[in-house]
Amino acid sequence: MRAVCVAVVVFGAAAAWAGKKTVVVAAGDCADPSLISGAREFRDLSSRLLGPQLMESEVVLDIVRPRPTRSLSDIERQLDSAKALFYGGQADRAAALVDRALEELDRASPESSPWVATQNALVLKALIAKNLERPRDMAEAFRRIVRLDPAFQLDPDAHPPSAIAALDAVKKELGRARKVPVLLRVDAGPMATVFLDGHPMGTTPLKLDLVPGAYRVAMTSGTMVSFPHRLEVPRDTKLSVDLAFEGSLGTQAPLCLSGDAEASAVKLAQLVAAESVIVLRNLGKRGEPPYLSGTVFELASGTQERAGSVQPELLANLATFLVTGREMNGVAKSGAAPAVVSPRVTTATRAEPPPVADAPRAEPEESAPLVLAPAREPTFTVPPGAPVGRIVSFTLIGLGAAAVLTGVIAYVAGAPDRERLFGISDSSGRLPPFATAPIVANEALTLMQNIDTNRALSLSLIGGGLGATAAGVVGAVLFPQSETKLSAGVTPSGASMQVRGAF
Repeated sequence: MRAVCVAVVVFGAAAAWAGKKTVVVAAGDCADPSLISGAREFRDLSSRLLGPQLMESEVVLDIVRPRPTRSLSDIERQLDSAKALFYGGQADRAAALVDRALEELDRASPESSPWVATQNALVLKALIAKNLERPRDMAEAFRRIVRLDPAFQLDPDAHPPSAIAALDAVKKELGRARKVPVLLRVDAGPMATVFLDGHPMGTTPLKLDLVPGAYRVAMTSGTMVSFPHRLEVPRDTKLSVDLAFEGSLGTQAPLCLSGDAEASAVKLAQLVAAESVIVLRNLGKRGEPPYLSGTVFELASGTQERAGSVQPELLANLATFLVTGREMNGVAKSGAAPAVVSPRVTTATRAEPPPVADAPRAEPEESAPLVLAPAREPTFTVPPGAPVGRIVSFTLIGLGAAAVLTGVIAYVAGAPDRERLFGISDSSGRLPPFATAPIVANEALTLMQNIDTNRALSLSLIGGGLGATAAGVVGAVLFPQSETKLSAGVTPSGASMQVRGAF
């Protein structure tokens, strides 16, 4: 029971620490090179301070605006390869390529007009399903087309009569199906074009009668593109999109929100489950030297924690101030006059308040230690009376439990390879010979190698974890409590650890 409690404490503390996420967002003119380069440099500097607590720009974009890993032309070439494999008698390999292409098309922006490629992929998927004697998969592929394009037809010169008959049967089925009225509109922003699964359907406010099912909704207006939204019919009968917010987020790293976007930055951080957001701006006007400001907002309290501004050469000091709260040279706090740090910036060329007379020149603090958080009382204390041996024992128990869990996860992750190998084996478990099926045999060889590697890794982790856990339990029994105390925490000069008592 004690081992279980220790493992729970270890994993709970790790989860709590991992959940403290921060997002860095630029706001203003996203075409301003000074703002974008400053945001990129600030993100790198703050990464040294925050480590894994800083959410990568690509991770945030993948959460709110998933993007394909390949261009539409690359996906179309993949579909051509799948078609060649299908007509070459390799239906299984063709099906795998088509499924991957459809996954990429589901992530494509409506601006790239992916519907034609999606249609072609679904038709090919239906033909492959027919060849593999999977009538339900064939009907579902046709259903995804017809529910959005009821007038769709197959070319009788390029497709067999059985495929055309299957398509007609789906049309009749959906024609008799109960439709659900759905309202799609823009909550904030201009009128927009609505796309369902990449197919343009009309302009907001838009009323549609849809057959039950899941749909991917996106809206565009000019250069603004919404996030993708999932619509579950009949559960969802209304969808309202804040296009003014969603369309203001750029599609490339670093994260940038156009316009005066403090509220949008906070909303973005909430969407990705962050706890704080740092908003970076360029206060300099066009044609003038840049002057960068940053503001920290804590989402739990909904308050502004810190704000400051600096010359670009002192961006490291701004990052330290915003992340840790530590006073840094050259950082003008919100409402204070900025310090003059360069002779090229004067009151004649800047719109900011004039500097204090005879103010000393501020230089970057290159040697300033980087700390993870403002100075505070120790955040972790081992209970009094725990000797060093017991501390090591509990650590072994926690590490052992983590290793066992990792080993189990690794073994489960290898299940698809084992299932695939079983699928290409015959009823007696034998694999096809190279002479008759070289492609399948090569695939089987690769799968066997992957399975062996997975099994060795999983067993090593599980065995090592069980051994460490057992050693920790034995140590916890052998080492009695004493007067030893250990504490660790963050101080103004960095991290510290203290051990006192009898050993």
